Amino acid sequence: MEELANTVSAAVASAGYAGDMLGALYVMAAWTAITWIIMTAVRIPAMNAAGLTPDDAKHTVNLNTLQGTPRQLADNYNHLFEVPVIFYAVVLAIVVGGHADEMHMYCAWGFVASRVVHSLWQWTVNAVALRFPLFAIGWVLLMIMIVRELLAYIG
Repeated sequence: MEELANTVSAAVASAGYAGDMLGALYVMAAWTAITWIIMTAVRIPAMNAAGLTPDDAKHTVNLNTLQGTPRQLADNYNHLFEVPVIFYAVVLAIVVGGHADEMHMYCAWGFVASRVVHSLWQWTVNAVALRFPLFAIGWVLLMIMIVRELLAYIG
């Protein structure tokens, strides 16, 4: 009976953490949408000022004349479709597998925080000496989630 109570207790705790982890996923997706809005609001006027037409955007190499903030915003937007895509898959696997716990939840929110700070840094200062550690922090947190889930899978 005690084993059943422990199992039910763990399932209830996992469900609570699952909601928290999905919250991190939703915030990451919303951040990507916010980045797109800001990038578009900055990039279109920059394209107009540079004499570029929408057809010039068929190939991104044609947009290399855009420098500074418009370029940094576009680069960052593209980055949000790299490692964060793995984050989405890992979070969903953890939630569906019923393995959401406090450690996964903190790693998920830490990953999102690192990506938001990374974005803000890339949009503005863009000094790689600090941008890379911000990127690395997020990757380490994601790797912790991946390794823990892999161990749960094979364990």
